[in-house]
Amino acid sequence: MYKTFLFIHLISLIVAYGTIVFVDFYGFFWALGKRTNEQVMQVSSPAQILIWSGLTGLVVSGIVLGPNLSRPLTQLKMVLVVIIFINGINLHFVQKALKQNKGVSFQKLNKKLLFWSVASLTLSQLAWLGAIIAGFIITNS
Repeated sequence: MYKTFLFIHLISLIVAYGTIVFVDFYGFFWALGKRTNEQVMQVSSPAQILIWSGLTGLVVSGIVLGPNLSRPLTQLKMVLVVIIFINGINLHFVQKALKQNKGVSFQKLNKKLLFWSVASLTLSQLAWLGAIIAGFIITNS
């Protein structure tokens, strides 16, 4: 049973984080002027289903896998997962704000929105990579 839930955990990670990397990469092309805001929104809106489904799969399978919550590294991973959830909700509002800036190039965004976007995406990547690395270390120790 453990291997089945570990498999679900890994597939959920691939779905959620793979989608995030794809959307962020697409947004990077917008920052370079190779895509429009509208194109990024067309990709990121439906991607939300994959991201939240994968994240839900990660949490449910992670609970069933029975992490040792007394280990500091596991506690760090749990904090990073909470950050991922909170920042995911924050990114919903970033996306709404970006939708209101139709036709605006990345460089012409309001400075506050530009900072909010970049800071949120950076936090997302750091939290995801931190949780992935922590999970890898936990699994291999």
